[in-house]
Amino acid sequence: MSHRDGASRETENDSDDAPRPTASRRSLLSALAGATVLPFTSGTLAYARATPDADHDGDGLPDADEAGGSLERAFADTFGDQFDGFDPERRDLLIDVRYVEGTDVSSGTKATIERLFRREGIYAQWLDYPDRYDRDTFERRYGPNARSLLWGGESFYRTEVERRFRNAALQLIVVPGRAHPEYSGLVYSPVTDALGGGEDGNVNGFSMGNRAVVADRDDPREERRLVLHELAHLGLCHADDPNNRGVMGAGERIDLTDREWDLLRQRVDSVQDSSGYDVLFRPCLREQWLSD
Repeated sequence: MSHRDGASRETENDSDDAPRPTASRRSLLSALAGATVLPFTSGTLAYARATPDADHDGDGLPDADEAGGSLERAFADTFGDQFDGFDPERRDLLIDVRYVEGTDVSSGTKATIERLFRREGIYAQWLDYPDRYDRDTFERRYGPNARSLLWGGESFYRTEVERRFRNAALQLIVVPGRAHPEYSGLVYSPVTDALGGGEDGNVNGFSMGNRAVVADRDDPREERRLVLHELAHLGLCHADDPNNRGVMGAGERIDLTDREWDLLRQRVDSVQDSSGYDVLFRPCLREQWLSD
């Protein structure tokens, strides 16, 4: 999660008036976990037992898929020349970006993301989905609400994103954000709201690990900071080190620390839709909201 612009609002941990975790908050998370995550876990366990395919580069893509076949053809057919193909000897990270009409991500941000990940041994491919989603239809069906976008049987993620891509790419949804004057340009997250975070639950972006939503940004630097922050949640939590100047900490540098890159390289396979790395299983929430 990422809050409104400004170093003092970079993460929940950075806010001086952020509420302390309480027993009621722990109870709430337990209840939410039972209602929201358990349906994912049964499928996750079955998936883990049923898929022994080798993945020597640790990117979550079975070597058999990366050696050519229907999945590679599907990406090539959909994304055209943007897609560089697979390499079973390379740690790939496909970023499948979906735009609501009227939103965009600058070419500078796309290049920065690819450059940073590739520098660290993760071959990121920024893939702009060819179709834009009609804004009126999108607002009517989903709106700028993390729940209706990222999880649940009728969410944008489940109804609009093809299953074959959900299991092979990190989805990033770019939305206009709320029009409400107090929360302009933000996304509402009921989980964040229930936990006392954000601005009444409204944030710049929200991640569930292998899929995330960000609100459209005009400022190039803030756009890069926000996008890298939410993409890094694929395997990272917010930093609690006051000396962390990267996007998971103070946000002064558009980068991650060496240690964070090490962890992210190890966790690229979380891109799998059935990895179990969903919102209430993420160590971020356990560490930030359940600790005393």
